[in-house]
Amino acid sequence: MNKQSLKPIIEKLESLFSKFNEKFFNNELQIPVITVSPDTTKGAYGWCTDWKAWSTEAPKPIKDLSTLTKEQLDSMKKDDGFYEINLCAEYLSRPFEQVAETLLHEMVHLYNLQEDVQDTSRGGTYHNQKYKDAAVAHGLTVEKDKKYGWNKTKLNDDAKAYVDSLQDKKFQLYRKIIPVVSGTKKSKQSSRKYVCPGCGCIIRATKEVHVICGDCEMVFEEE
Repeated sequence: MNKQSLKPIIEKLESLFSKFNEKFFNNELQIPVITVSPDTTKGAYGWCTDWKAWSTEAPKPIKDLSTLTKEQLDSMKKDDGFYEINLCAEYLSRPFEQVAETLLHEMVHLYNLQEDVQDTSRGGTYHNQKYKDAAVAHGLTVEKDKKYGWNKTKLNDDAKAYVDSLQDKKFQLYRKIIPVVSGTKKSKQSSRKYVCPGCGCIIRATKEVHVICGDCEMVFEEE
């Protein structure tokens, strides 16, 4: 029986992370846990968690999440552990250069996390000027998208030449993309949840909105 495993894919991504870390970040990035999983965001090629999602110690179970304060949640996010960089499995079939760009894109987010720089808003979807500045300084070119900000990245000439010089630029296993066929009935309009990153106040809207909290003077972020 032919056994298939994600191990060679993870190892290849870990190796590429190490090479990029040395070339573009002077080996200053913390080593994250690199994962490959299905896209749960409806379109993202990957992500970097903004908290240390992995630990060598089993976490204590929390019976009632509603009892946690914002300070306790923030403390949990800053506990010892490892950030996660995930590459969405459905998009590993893209050209290797594009997969490498996604990894480097997420590595820039990791760099900003370490520098305590907030480079996104609106639930992590809008990339601000701080993201652009860091991306340009670490091997990427950036274009602005009207909705998502400075998120349209590509390898710059130096990074592209470096990736082109690599020998092994192919994955051996790909996750299928099954197209979703929409029905004839119009779905009900769903609401969006927005949270103030300062006080945690929650609002909902049926379309994209840009709202500033009157108490904290911070922009609500979509979750």
